[in-house]
Amino acid sequence: MVQAQLNGFLPRDFSGTLPTIDVRKPAQPRPPFPPVEVEDGRRLQDSAAHEAEFFAANGFVLLKHETSVRDWSDVPPAFADEIEDIIRTRLLPGKRIEVQQRPAPMRRGRGTENPQYAAGIHSDGPLTAELYAHNLGAFAGPDVERWWADRYAEDDVAAFMSIDFWRTTNMHEPLRHMPLALCAPNSLDRADIVPMDFIGIAPEGRATHHAALRFNPEQQWHFSPEMTVDEVLAFKLCEFSKDEPDAQPQNCFHTAFADPDAPGDAEERQSCEHRVGVLILRD
Repeated sequence: MVQAQLNGFLPRDFSGTLPTIDVRKPAQPRPPFPPVEVEDGRRLQDSAAHEAEFFAANGFVLLKHETSVRDWSDVPPAFADEIEDIIRTRLLPGKRIEVQQRPAPMRRGRGTENPQYAAGIHSDGPLTAELYAHNLGAFAGPDVERWWADRYAEDDVAAFMSIDFWRTTNMHEPLRHMPLALCAPNSLDRADIVPMDFIGIAPEGRATHHAALRFNPEQQWHFSPEMTVDEVLAFKLCEFSKDEPDAQPQNCFHTAFADPDAPGDAEERQSCEHRVGVLILRD
């Protein structure tokens, strides 16, 4: 466990709606909060009977996974096969699913097109299936938005889950610099989740829907110390169920943070994230 400063909380007394945020412009800093306890997720996971059970209960899981990718600037199609195998055999075993993947992961950190780290608490996923369809349309156009909404509406579809696969890349040492903190979704008070819109992520200034988080000391934050290139962190970006439309949101809020125990000469982080949609089908 470390005591760390997590940035980007909304004040506990925040009310109303957030203005649309343009990520292309410098953001106004939010007021700082006291350091938060970020627990060792490895220790928590050690007591789990199965990876899939831990993932279902906590919204995230650390997996041992040696990928075949050697050049992260040119990821081969086999990478998608690896991720689908993880989903089918380790995260959602025994479920009938349909996997939707985009072509390649997004890289972040030194030597990439995204050298900055997302050092503010956020949820990449929205809070409803309708807003998820809108986000797809913002990136890929109205035909893709209609296609996804129509597919989700079909009778054989029971639920949907968006999963982020996050790992370090091109690193020689275990990760100490700017690791990822994750909040267990079931530790959240639903009232603390605030819808938030961004522009500047999707092309042509199209708005996308996400969520921000009010500070609450009951929230349970975790990280995986010293991740290696042979490990991947899978966590839920959002989840929707037709049979339980009012279920607790499973958005796994997250942020990069400065580990106070990290040495000053820690190797600078490089990482990638690969977002995958999963339709869960009825038996």
